[in-house]
Amino acid sequence: MAVIRATFPSQYLKRNVSICAIIPANWNKDYANDTKNLYADLKTLYMLHGYGGDCNDYLNGPEMQELSNKYNIACVFPSGENSFYLDDEDKDEKFSKFIGEELVGITRSMFRLSSRREDTYIGGISMGGYGAMINGLRYADTFSKIISLSGAYIEINIADKGDFVPDGVSDAKYQKRIFQDPKELRNTDKDPRYCIEMLQKSDKTIPDIYFVCGENDFLIECNRKLHNFMLENNVKHYYEEGDGVHDWEYWKKHLEPSVKWAVE
Repeated sequence: MAVIRATFPSQYLKRNVSICAIIPANWNKDYANDTKNLYADLKTLYMLHGYGGDCNDYLNGPEMQELSNKYNIACVFPSGENSFYLDDEDKDEKFSKFIGEELVGITRSMFRLSSRREDTYIGGISMGGYGAMINGLRYADTFSKIISLSGAYIEINIADKGDFVPDGVSDAKYQKRIFQDPKELRNTDKDPRYCIEMLQKSDKTIPDIYFVCGENDFLIECNRKLHNFMLENNVKHYYEEGDGVHDWEYWKKHLEPSVKWAVE
């Protein structure tokens, strides 16, 4: 297994960006795409960090390295700053396009990653859980599966209220910069419900979805809203709550089940 840190110029962010990646070097025949070929292209999980984090977050513990080796899956960790992985037209920083287009293309050219949709997944925690859901749906032709752990779907509450909802982490000024006009938000592709509706309307395949949130998490209400929307609209997905708050103890419990769900 190799832990890699790389820097390259980004067309969409207009600066050099850094990523981390875990590339399994030990062949695991149980999870390889081609049991006859040690160098078969790898399944890949693009994993997004939460608010205040960076590309190093998932390397602070051994979990992702162990899972990469066990399930023979490459894991790529970009830095999303506090962008919610959305395009910021005012700052001319296109994080969504960076994640869904540029990052996938560059990492596939750098490493022996599969180019097949069925081998390409996106996931994240908190803000990264929202980013994974939004960009997984926006780029449904690229990602076949979405993992969202305690997704920060604060946008859903803002859209439903038609006004900003300061939550102790983000204030109205920040929410306005990220999500723009709250009264228009429900009918934009910053709302996962709208993205799902557009995929259904165009008869396109919706990625498989795995999302969880602790029942004592401050984000539980918006996660339940999204879960109920998916039920009402017959969207295939896995959803679980259980005991937990918004912390690494809860997320670590769901890292292996979610990765196993993705590869199997």
